[in-house]
Amino acid sequence: MVKNIIAFFVLSTTATCFSCNVVQVKKKADNQKIYLEPNALERLGDSVRFDLIVALPNASLLKNETYVLTPYFKYGNETYLFEKKLKVKGDTLDVYSGVKLKGTFSMPFKEGMEKGSLLAKGAILNNQAAVQEETEEIVVSTGIITTAALSQIGQYRNQEEYPVLGLWASPNEVETFGMLSENTYEDLSKIFTAYSGVPFTDKAPFLQAIEGPGDWTFKKNKMKAFAHYAQVERDVLKRFENENKPSQQGSENISDLQLSILSRSIRKGEVSADTLSEKDYIRALEMEPGWAEKEELLRAMVEVYPSAYSYNNLGVVFANRANRTLNKKEKNQLLENALFAFNRSNGIFENPFAAHNLGIVFWLWEDKFSAYASFYRANALTKSDKLTKIHQAALGAVSIFNGDYRLAVMHLNYAENNPDNLFNQGLANVLSGDYYNATLQFENSAIQNMGNGFPFYGLALIAARNGEETKLYENLKKAIVRNEYLRKRAANDFEFAAYHEKESFKEIIRQKIND
Repeated sequence: MVKNIIAFFVLSTTATCFSCNVVQVKKKADNQKIYLEPNALERLGDSVRFDLIVALPNASLLKNETYVLTPYFKYGNETYLFEKKLKVKGDTLDVYSGVKLKGTFSMPFKEGMEKGSLLAKGAILNNQAAVQEETEEIVVSTGIITTAALSQIGQYRNQEEYPVLGLWASPNEVETFGMLSENTYEDLSKIFTAYSGVPFTDKAPFLQAIEGPGDWTFKKNKMKAFAHYAQVERDVLKRFENENKPSQQGSENISDLQLSILSRSIRKGEVSADTLSEKDYIRALEMEPGWAEKEELLRAMVEVYPSAYSYNNLGVVFANRANRTLNKKEKNQLLENALFAFNRSNGIFENPFAAHNLGIVFWLWEDKFSAYASFYRANALTKSDKLTKIHQAALGAVSIFNGDYRLAVMHLNYAENNPDNLFNQGLANVLSGDYYNATLQFENSAIQNMGNGFPFYGLALIAARNGEETKLYENLKKAIVRNEYLRKRAANDFEFAAYHEKESFKEIIRQKIND
């Protein structure tokens, strides 16, 4: 009888302890506190990077236990699994102190992630690595801020939906000297080689400059440091410049109407491509407004007048067509075509036009670090103030996207103060927390182009961050009635997450263009 009582007591005690242990283990797992640094997910360049922190209270783990946190990101029907997990073993802890785990995580940004959620599960394992208890799925953060992706490259013409991208080479400008099939740097090199005005030994640096990279402003600036420069400029370089300056455009006997008919016939393949002179092609391209027509003409032109000019401008056409299609396969093929054309232009001689435009290709492929390298190289190939401002603007825009806001401001300070660059300056300052200067730049951008919705959207961002609801609605309405893209963006923009469910916000989103 006594033995039975003792056995019952032991069994009851064991069951009670087991039940208490399960409850205690679950309590340990549930006591976790998980948070982010920064406190919201944000896209920087082509990825999302963040620090995940877990705080556990003291005496959370026994020596034979291990705590594991598994984060993952869900968007649509997809789940991104991180290779890294946060772990800590009980035998490494001080039972009288809490513990804080911190890990740096990164994931590639993909379309649709901006609406997804970062989730996590905590678990406690025993010394055989078996799960003793697991928490329920915890939502750590919802949505990804993509404000940096608003950075602008290109210029809008009138009310076009898409900007015009890239550097189009216009002949007879000092930056484009030597880019046509006539009066090239190869021709100049031959003329200078035959020139007898300077000793043969002093010709080498001039020839290296002429045959090397860079536009005319770059080459000429380099040659100024050489012995005999004044004489060479007078006898050789001036003649080259005069031959590249504006002259009679095309054939005297071809009127605009005749040129239009001939160019259309060439595009249809009804007339030989060599019917027109190089200057006639240039004139015809200026008359054709459509990208498709320009492409057909330039395809014919590169067959009979291959040059740094024709290949560069054909690449610009491909890049702009790529930016206007929603078909991913077609877009990638057009960008491959553009890449080929710009490389052919650079193959004739490395020039700041094709180098810059390679950056546009990488920008459209969302390879922003390669885009930065290309724009940087383009900037090194010219001494032209006009081109330098364009390159600096592009470098600033890419720096915003890559998350380097101070560098962006530095570049943009050297760019032209046009509406797009002022907007980018404002955007860089918003993202770095300088709302005062951002407000001034957005307002100046709006003053220069009141039809552009982007600066008003920028002002709405500042208002949202400052909790100024009236200003938010006022500026957001101005933005979305000017731009349909901004209306769609605002509806899902997590900069406005605190206002999405408010009726006043919903009413503004329902506004139509020019309503």
